[in-house]
Amino acid sequence: MTFQGQVLLPSQEALIQRLHHVASYSDQLLVLVGAQGSGKTTLLTALATDVDDSNTALVICPMHADNAEIRRKILVQLMSSPIFDDEIPLAETILRVAPNQSKPLHIIIDDAHLLSKELWAECIILNQVLCGGQRIALTLSVPPAFLADLLPQLPESLRRQILPMSVEPLSLPEREALYQTLLRYSDQNPFTPRDIVRAQLEKHDGTPQEVVTLLELALHGQSERKSVWVHYKVAVLGLCSLLITFLIWFGLAQPFSSEPTAEVLTYPALDSDEFLAHGQQILTPYFQQRAESLAQVLLTQATLQADPLAKFHGETPQEEGAAMEQPIDEATSKSEDIVATAAHSTPDEDNTVREKVDKEVPENNLTAGSKASALVRPTAGYAIQIATVSQRDTVESLLKKLHAVPDVRVAKYKQFWVVLVGQFSDKQSAQNAAAELVKQYRLSQPMIKKWAELGGYQLQDALPSGEISE
Repeated sequence: MTFQGQVLLPSQEALIQRLHHVASYSDQLLVLVGAQGSGKTTLLTALATDVDDSNTALVICPMHADNAEIRRKILVQLMSSPIFDDEIPLAETILRVAPNQSKPLHIIIDDAHLLSKELWAECIILNQVLCGGQRIALTLSVPPAFLADLLPQLPESLRRQILPMSVEPLSLPEREALYQTLLRYSDQNPFTPRDIVRAQLEKHDGTPQEVVTLLELALHGQSERKSVWVHYKVAVLGLCSLLITFLIWFGLAQPFSSEPTAEVLTYPALDSDEFLAHGQQILTPYFQQRAESLAQVLLTQATLQADPLAKFHGETPQEEGAAMEQPIDEATSKSEDIVATAAHSTPDEDNTVREKVDKEVPENNLTAGSKASALVRPTAGYAIQIATVSQRDTVESLLKKLHAVPDVRVAKYKQFWVVLVGQFSDKQSAQNAAAELVKQYRLSQPMIKKWAELGGYQLQDALPSGEISE
């Protein structure tokens, strides 16, 4: 039997007749099972050519084909009308045109293992559809591994609808006949003894592809070994070129000379003791300079805290006990002498001193009965320095604001006015009173001063109206 210029062996002709008989009289889905090179494509092509009493569609399934492409390839061979929707399942489309079909349909799909599971389900359903008075026949070819994986996934009812048929190996006489037939078609006559060919064919599994491979080997020689040697040769040449390039680069980067090479410095790890010691050694001068700068800043701040007015005049604070000479009038001098005498007098002499004070101090030098005591600077204790301003109006407004605060004094230091409050025996009492003033009158943080340090301050007379009388 011949088809399309090809000759079939007796076993292949018998298998085709069996396939044709099962497709015509069975209601099962026929699956042709065979390994690669066993001749499945040749058999299915011969089956599609030999069938004349049915409308046949032969599809060789390509890799990575979608469902619409496979449906389109089947329908264009079965339907005379080119109008159809390839997105609709095959059974629905064929049922629509089945009344117009006079012959039964036979669909042959080669390499069906490349179909999707959806198309396999459509083929199983399509096998039960009647067309032209008979069921639609389907013949599919798959490798053995695919069928062994597919059958366990199907339920028992669908598994019975699949009829596997295996492609048997060729017998040794058929292998020799196929070899000699193909050799005559090649128009070549290689000098290969028949016994050698027979011995080689006995080692094979009996597939037509093995016979074709043996014939190509006899006609063209060891082409595969030559190609392998070519690949090895290219790899060896590439490796040699890479080695030569590396040697040239190494020679240019480090020319051969008798000069000693520079020693490579290796630094310790970042978390090692050597690295920390090295860093400490580098940063020690910086931290020393920073400590000296900080000490200088603290010394300057201490100087400014001792006398904030020194910042405005460029002068250093006066030492404790030092007092600037200030002009005093005769009445003030006499009052101070009398007060000093009273400080060192005995109790018996106290009344005499007081009478002397009443006689010597003029009455017009006192205001509100406390002018003399207000202008007398205390020599011990602490005072609260409220403000230091240069405008007299600011001092008077501040005095009006503090009119309810006792022991408010105003002093003059060069061109600045200084407002002082109170005479406290210890520093803690002064700090407590300062906190109350800040809270009650919302003042800025005042300073605590010793009266002994305020020798250069000239106390002024503050009138009850808040004005200052110099």
